[in-house]
Amino acid sequence: MAKQTRFQQNANTDFFIWLGSNMVPIALLLVLIVGGAIFFLIKNTSTVKEAPTTTLNVKRTDKDVLHHRYARADCDENAYCRQLKRIYVEGGASKEAIRQNLLAADKSLTFQQLQEDPAKYEGTPWAFEGKIVDIVAQEKRGMDDYIVADIIIGGDPAKQLSVRGDFRSDVAENDIVHVVGYLTGRSHPRFGPNREGYGRCPDMSARTFLKPGEANDLLARTGTN
Repeated sequence: MAKQTRFQQNANTDFFIWLGSNMVPIALLLVLIVGGAIFFLIKNTSTVKEAPTTTLNVKRTDKDVLHHRYARADCDENAYCRQLKRIYVEGGASKEAIRQNLLAADKSLTFQQLQEDPAKYEGTPWAFEGKIVDIVAQEKRGMDDYIVADIIIGGDPAKQLSVRGDFRSDVAENDIVHVVGYLTGRSHPRFGPNREGYGRCPDMSARTFLKPGEANDLLARTGTN
């Protein structure tokens, strides 16, 4: 029994001696194991946090912009926007939509009547040929395009309309265009270069600007796009 106890004591002593002589390598091994475990946890956590989110590269088209604009509640409160929304719903500037607008245009309505009582003709389809005397505002980036222009009928400065269209146009001042769209029922006072009064300037929402002669070509078409 005493022999066995001495054997155990010798074994324990040898183990501690071995442990003491290999303390540095063992410590390095533990550091490597613990460090490796910590690195793995950090990397795994970082991967989860920084995992890229898959997103669609959606480019907003002009149609999307117009849909958003006309869906707003304040559109129905704006004279221009009400008629531009109507144009959008009817098919915008498709050939058949332009043709139907031309067919429906009130050919008996004179500028004088419109100037005297514009509210009476709100929403009336109308078309006229005139000269662009001023491009007031314009955007043609391919998105959110629009144009606001002052256009006179028959070269008469006293017969001027303020026209807005939500479309891209490469027209320039002094160009002759055929305007197709709807009257807004609104007007504003305007003055000549010497502040002489020219009466009221009616407003119109345009479906499109046609070149001279294009209106007759569209009217000659059958009812297809």
